[in-house]
Amino acid sequence: MKKTYEPREDFTRYGLLSRAAYYFFLARKPRAAWKHLDDLTAQLAEFDLRCAARDYNNAANVIKEIDYDYLLLWGHYRLLIELHLHVKEKITSKDLQINNFHILGLVHNYIGKIRKSVEYCQQGLDIARDTKNRLWEGTFLNNLGLNYAALGDIRKAIEYYEQALIIAREVGDRKGEGDTLNNLGVTYSTLGNVHKAIEFYEQVLLIDRKIGDRRGEGSYIGNLGNCYSDLGDARKAIEYYEQALVIARQIGDLMGQSTNLENTGRAFISLENYQKAQGNYQQAIQIADEISSPMVQLNARWELAQIYLFQNDLVNARATIEAALQYDVPQNNHNATALHGIIALRQGERETAQEAFIKSIAQADEILAKTPDYYSALDAKGLALCGEVVSGKWEVGSRERDEVVAEAVKTFKRAREIAPHAGVIKSVLRLFDELVKCDEEGMLKDVRDAVEGKS
Repeated sequence: MKKTYEPREDFTRYGLLSRAAYYFFLARKPRAAWKHLDDLTAQLAEFDLRCAARDYNNAANVIKEIDYDYLLLWGHYRLLIELHLHVKEKITSKDLQINNFHILGLVHNYIGKIRKSVEYCQQGLDIARDTKNRLWEGTFLNNLGLNYAALGDIRKAIEYYEQALIIAREVGDRKGEGDTLNNLGVTYSTLGNVHKAIEFYEQVLLIDRKIGDRRGEGSYIGNLGNCYSDLGDARKAIEYYEQALVIARQIGDLMGQSTNLENTGRAFISLENYQKAQGNYQQAIQIADEISSPMVQLNARWELAQIYLFQNDLVNARATIEAALQYDVPQNNHNATALHGIIALRQGERETAQEAFIKSIAQADEILAKTPDYYSALDAKGLALCGEVVSGKWEVGSRERDEVVAEAVKTFKRAREIAPHAGVIKSVLRLFDELVKCDEEGMLKDVRDAVEGKS
């Protein structure tokens, strides 16, 4: 829609409000000076006045200029939801409606409201298809893929990404092509195919550097670090995370900063440098809490709890994992709950531990029903099954106990078939060894080889 910010000439109530809005239009700071929310005071005042003047399309245009590259980047998710919902039912321009659903979908994904995000993305996709807007159609397909990946339905996510990739290449949307390739890399990494993921990321790098997409480049570099972390190359992973963190800080990307700080912490755990890992997690948590990002809020606390556990600080481990469990992140709930069980078991609270292990198995099974190759869920289920064995009350030589042990072995074997990578194995073994400290009867003596992929 063409922007017509000029004021109305009439001296009615709405005409005067239009003139007031125009005053703030003229009072905007130069775009180069937009660094913080305070720099957008004029736009926010203008938005309010245009809404009061019932000039909803131009109000939406004002927000469109500052939503994706500024408010979204800076983590003002709640504000974005408030602004976009305010005009959602009142704008008449199809282009503005599409952008409205796009931002609402992204923001609800970021704050963990995945199913709500799916609703907004689907509504945007419907309008894009009705108006034959192929570029936006590809964008919404890509965003739907992100949502289904967040729900653990990786196969469905890949279907959406592949559709989006075809469209991006047809319409020459290089940024959309790079974003989709990056997302495909993440999904294949989740399925244990790290080398295929790296192939996707290498394509992304060429595109992002050619078009100057710094945000995309930072995301690619961080994801490449995850690949090397899985392969057991912790120091190389840290190099990539630190590069990605520099970019995130340069462009003011708070989500990128928190994610890369968390990832760096995980790599330092692998090197058993717990002091540096803890520092990274604390910074990640501070930013994630500021922007209300449940993914990092849970993940960083889950990993910080592991640091306390490995140092035998069970009190802080328990408090930290219980704080993590306040957040709902479907693709990692099973891991957090399994760790809660291990810590409770180490504290001698067998009933609490058993409840956690049963819950973790259910959470893992929910993911595996959609994505059987989700190795993270398999490893969490294997740990939880082992936890059930150690925390339960079994008769000597119990057939039921032997069946649970056998299921744990089978589950770990399947996980290693998918992800035999050194970094992944090392992470699972650390938690298995913590659990085994409670196995006084040696019930899990035959499981370790399966965890390592030796049998």
